[in-house]
Amino acid sequence: MKLSGIELRVIEMPLVSPFRTSFGVATAREALLVRAVTDEAEGWGEGVAMADPLYSSEYVEASVDVITRFLLPALAAVPDLDASKVAPALAKFKGHRMSKAAVELAILDAELRAKGVPLSR
Repeated sequence: MKLSGIELRVIEMPLVSPFRTSFGVATAREALLVRAVTDEAEGWGEGVAMADPLYSSEYVEASVDVITRFLLPALAAVPDLDASKVAPALAKFKGHRMSKAAVELAILDAELRAKGVPLSR
């Protein structure tokens, strides 16, 4: 499978009801969607980092940056890419587990869609 592109979309989703924490009240959630396009299919992943680095050191803007500047170039160098090669290719980058997982999920989804297998199985 050849990765031909990754699209990153930052979206804001309204919450069904306000979410109260020690940090305050949230009425919406920013999220990162990752679309992986291969020569066989497309797949989607979701970055679960929050908008600000309050709960974790990862946050949405940093995820976009690390995926664009580091993770994608590393994956572009992998011949015959499949989901099993993503983690080893990205292991040299410390941390950024949420960003790595979002990309890996998108590639796994594309791989499974190409085989006609739902991700839920």
